[in-house]
Parts: sequence; C-alpha cells; structure tokens
Amino acid sequence: MAKTSEALDVLAAEDMKAERFSDAISKYTELLEKVPGESVRWFCARGNGHLKKGSATEALEDGKKAKRLDETSVEACILCGRASSQLGFFVESLDYYKEGLKIDPKRKAITEDLKKLQKIILQDQEKQTTKEDSSYSAVTLCSQSIYPGDDQLLTMEKEILEVKYKILDDPAYSLQTPPKKRDAQLEGQLVQAAYEFFTAERLEEALELMSKLITLDPRNLFYRTFRAQIYFNMSQWPKVIQDYWVIPKAQRKAEIWKQGGKAFVELWLPVLAEFWLRKATQLSGGKDEEAAMLFQKVRVRRLYEPLTEDQPVQVDFTQFGRAVFAKEDIPAGETVMMDIPMVIAQSLSTRHIPACANCATSLISPEIYFEKKLNLMGKEQQELIEDHWPKVSEIWCEHCGKERYCSNICKNEAWEVYHRVICPRFNPGADTLYAVIEQGGFGYTADGKWDEVWKGHFSPMILVKIWANIASQVRTMMENDGVKEPTVEHWARAKAPYRRFIAFGTMPAMQRMPHALPMFQAAFADCGGGLSYKITEDEFNGRYYQAACNLQSFSCSITPYHHFMNNIKDDLRGIGVLKHLSDRPPEAQFAALCPLHACSNHSCLNNAEVCDLDINGRPGVQMIARRDIKKGEEIFITYIDTSMPKTLRKAWLFKSFNFWCQCKRCQFEGDTPSECTHCLKKAPEDKKFAACGKCKRAWYCGAACQKASWKNGHKIVCQTPHSQAVFDT
Repeated sequence: MAKTSEALDVLAAEDMKAERFSDAISKYTELLEKVPGESVRWFCARGNGHLKKGSATEALEDGKKAKRLDETSVEACILCGRASSQLGFFVESLDYYKEGLKIDPKRKAITEDLKKLQKIILQDQEKQTTKEDSSYSAVTLCSQSIYPGDDQLLTMEKEILEVKYKILDDPAYSLQTPPKKRDAQLEGQLVQAAYEFFTAERLEEALELMSKLITLDPRNLFYRTFRAQIYFNMSQWPKVIQDYWVIPKAQRKAEIWKQGGKAFVELWLPVLAEFWLRKATQLSGGKDEEAAMLFQKVRVRRLYEPLTEDQPVQVDFTQFGRAVFAKEDIPAGETVMMDIPMVIAQSLSTRHIPACANCATSLISPEIYFEKKLNLMGKEQQELIEDHWPKVSEIWCEHCGKERYCSNICKNEAWEVYHRVICPRFNPGADTLYAVIEQGGFGYTADGKWDEVWKGHFSPMILVKIWANIASQVRTMMENDGVKEPTVEHWARAKAPYRRFIAFGTMPAMQRMPHALPMFQAAFADCGGGLSYKITEDEFNGRYYQAACNLQSFSCSITPYHHFMNNIKDDLRGIGVLKHLSDRPPEAQFAALCPLHACSNHSCLNNAEVCDLDINGRPGVQMIARRDIKKGEEIFITYIDTSMPKTLRKAWLFKSFNFWCQCKRCQFEGDTPSECTHCLKKAPEDKKFAACGKCKRAWYCGAACQKASWKNGHKIVCQTPHSQAVFDT
C-alpha cells in the first residue's frame, strides 16, 4: 500500500508540473482517501491544483482543512492567503500571510505574495482617489425612524410642557381669537421699529413691541415667528416653544420646526426635539442638513449618555458619523473608557481552548497549558500544580451539552438571554448550526455536498446570539402581555439596542456564503413559545455587516494561569516549575459587539488603543490614552496596521471600510518621492525629491516646503514612532 501511495504521489506531482491539474487533483483525492497520515501535505497539494485550475473556493477549503490538522503549517497559510486574495477577501488574505510569518518570518514565498497583494490593493487607487468621500454622507446613512416606546415618552414630555412650563392650548391665547380692530400703518411702523431694535440687540424693546402687535392680531404667523426668534436670542426656551406651539401644524414652516426643535434640545425634551427636527427635515425635502444633523446629535445623546455617565468621554455626531470625545483632560496611560460587550462569541480557530460561552472567562486547565510536559514533571512539581492551579469548573448545558460555562450563574443567564431559543434539545433546527461551528465553518449543504457553509472571519454565533437575544426578548414580552402572537411593537423593542451599530458592505453576504442563510432560517423557524423569527436575506446581510464593521477581538485578561503564577510566588517549589512555563497561556479569542467602542473612529495617528480588561469579574475591553488627551478632543483608535505606507493604508481602509482616511498623519505624510508632500509639485522625470531626514515618509521640493509642512503638522507626525510594516515600503 505504501509503495502504491508513493508512486501515486510521484505521478500527481508530475501531473502538476505538466499542468494536468484535473488529473493531479484526482490523484491527491485518492491519496487522501487511502493514506490520511500525509493529509496536511496532500490537502495543500490538491489545493494548489485547484488554485492553478482557477477554483479558488475549493483551494481555500483545502487550505483550511490543512490548517485545522496542523496550525503550524506555513504551506497551508500560503495556500489560504493566495486563495483568499483570488476571491477578493483581502483582509483575510493578509491575516493568513501574517500568521505564516509568525511561524516562519523568513519564508520568501510569503514576502513575494505580500508584494503582489500590495499591488492588487493599490489597483485603480488613483482613479478612486479622485472621488474621495464625494458620495459619503453620514446623515443620510442614519435613519430618522421612530424608536419603539417613543409614543409613551412623547406623552410624558407633553405632560412636562403642561405642568412644568405651563405650555398648553389656552383658548385665551389661541389663534382662534378674533383679531381686534387693526391699523395697518401703525402695525408696519411697530414691525420696523421692532426689527431695528432686534438688529441692534435691544431685545427687551423689540420684545415689547412684538408682544403688543400679537395682542392686536394673535393669528398673525409672522408676528408669532418674529417674537419666537426674539425669545430664542434671549434663551427663553419655554417662551419660544409657547409661541410656536399655538401655530397650527399645517402652518408651521420648516424653519419653525427646526427652531422649535433647537429649543426642545435646550430643555432636553429629546423625543419632542426629534419629532420637530424630523418634520423640519421632511419639509425641506432632506436638504436642510442642519436639521438632519441636529436630529442625529439628539439621538446619539439619548442612546449613549447613559453609557458614558461615569466615564470621561461622551458620544457626539459629526459629519463623519458617531464619534467619541473627551469630557475632561485624560493623561497618557489613563483609561479613556471601559466597554462591556453586548454580544460575544469565541472564534472558530480557538474553539478547542475552553472558555465560558456567556462571559468569555478562560477555563484552561494544567493539562491544556503544560500539555505533555505535565507527565514529565516530578511528583513535587505535580503536587505544586495541584495545590495552586485554580479549580476550574466546566458546566455544560444539561439539555444539549453544546455550550460550556464557568458557573451556574452564567449558564442560567445565557439560557434566559439567548440559549433557550437555540438549544438543540428543544430546537432541532439548531443542530446543523452547532455542527458547523464544531467543524470550523464546514458542513453539509441542502444538496448533501460537504462545503464551507460559513466563510466569515468571525464566528456565526455572533449573528445567532443577536437573533436569539431578540427572539428571547419577544417571547418574554409575549408572556408578560398574555398574547400568542408577537406585535410589531414587540419586535421593534427587542431590535432597538442593535440599531446602535452601523452596517456597510459592498458584497452581499448571501453572495459570499449562499449556504449560511438556510442554516440560520432553520435554526430560527421555531424559537419556542409559538414564535418564529423569519431571517430574510436583507436581515442576514444587515446583521453580517453590522458585525463586520463593528466587532472588536479580545480575550480574557486574567486566566487560571495568571492566578497560578500569583499563587506560587511564595512557594519555593515554584522554582522547579519555571523551566516548564511557556511564554504565554493559550488564549481563547473572542469577538464582541461593544456599543461605545463601535463609535470610535479611526486615525493613523491614534491617541488611544484598545486593550483587554476584567470588568466586574468579567472580560471586557478598555481604551488607554497613548498620549495626553485634552478636553473636547476626539478619541481615535486604529482599524488597520498603521505601520504601512500612507498610500497602502488608505487603500486598505477604502477596501475594508469604504472611506478615505483624512487624518493628520495622512495629510502630512507623502505618497511618493516623485511628488512634493507639501505643494504637490511633480519631480522631473526619473528624479526623486529629498525625503524627511527623520521619518523618511515625506518628500519636499525644497527647504521652504519642508519648513512649512513641519510647522503646519508634520512635526507631530514625524515624531510619532510606528512599528515595522508587514509590507515593505
């Protein structure tokens, strides 16, 4: 058998050399069936055959199979990188190459592939740059739809108007009161005088005249609007609202709705403010950008103020969307913010490392950390580990045995929040879902073919938990209301928290992984309690890109290993264990949707960085100030490897996040030695301008441009250290 396999292996290699790729693939398939011992090498060989044949999907599948069998296989990393690049999955391709470089930093094939990937990323970059952000509008991307529960809040705010501010439809103040006998000439003179007082900022005198005019004609729209403007300039917000309130809605122009909305913001009656600003936007046909921007500022404050109440930051809405700002000075090294994930899921690549499915707490044992070295230790060392390694309890769902938790508290919490909806014991439709996760994204499709069902770079459990959480909340509301069918209000309330997360993508998720949607639909066809959650293609696409645009990776910062090291510091037996310690414990990597983190924008000159953190005994994330941050300054993190050259950074950001970076570093670093970074003058043919002597990332046509650029901002950029890039500059 061995001789036959060796001969077949030689023949397959000859087929590859002769470019008979179909024949080679057939032979490697036969080898994989006969002799699984060499499967890593043969999966890679067959995958390269698929790649040469132009079947990148099959090549990526073989590469992933090889990686699952041997995580240290550089050949598998290269195959996955090449296949991902051909499929247009550039971020995933770069990740595979980075993984390969960690295993073998000197592998020439990877560095050459990275150069090719760089060229692909930069293709058509100049053409795209000419329309940088020309079509982007943060305001138009954000909805002004009514939030669930706003009807009750609107009623409450109207009661506040009536009780606290005495604003109501008083018949004596109503526009229905017949006007008194009028003197048109006198009224004209009073209006002119009031206008002169107003422009001279003699507001009390202008107010007195306009109030007199309104007593003469309470129904006059111009008089009401003029007096409201005077009250507005005097910051008498209830008076502004009172004058606008009595004007019938049909007669309120867009400007009235907008100014009234501003007054409601000052009184912080946010639902009324949104209502009035929404009307202003609608009446202007969406052309009043100020009203639309104010609406989003109110909405963001409503959503995020409760989350930042005890933190030194606040969330605001800018021309680029939501952003985080410092409420006070934050010194370098201090915590900028802490964020507790709304949804977490363990990565498929680390699913073999035990951790709590509900809170991400590490559950590694001595057997997992020390591996084979544990059996080679002496009795004293083993007793030390037995005495000081924390007792880790793995508590599994007693119904399905598919999910592992760190405690009964987490198990019960997970059950109420999401697991009761997707537990396979009560929901057989979820069986396939858990099988695909256990198999690293692979499974059988509806037509019985073994394929990669899930192709996302995060676990499908992220989407599953979002949907399961929504369904679980709807079930609870149905039970509380004593109804058998969910209402539109039930669904809206349950989905509301996830409206915080933007979603943008160019390729429909269904196109990328057509077999995933039927799996999700089967898992949520029966959510228990007579509830069915119909996952549509639009829903799948939207949730997928919510995750893709907002996820943050993290891991448990304090593991049983860390407790063990702390426990043995005073035990002399610990000296004998030191030689068996690895650099770091195996980490169960998680992805998380964090509401505050998702509002943080990118800068290649970031002033904060994201770190893992233990928050109230549970893993979470925090941001740490990289330098002193002043009050009012925006908090920036990085979305990509910022050690790359400017042109490549901008191209990666555009391909990955659909925006062109305009941060200070991108403004004061150059694109190429053939163009002056400051004045954009082109160098003579076959010539290069002199580079900045310190950073080598900016080029100038002369000393004058270099000095001007240094003064304007290059000084800050130049003095900021950056790590070595994966790509050569």
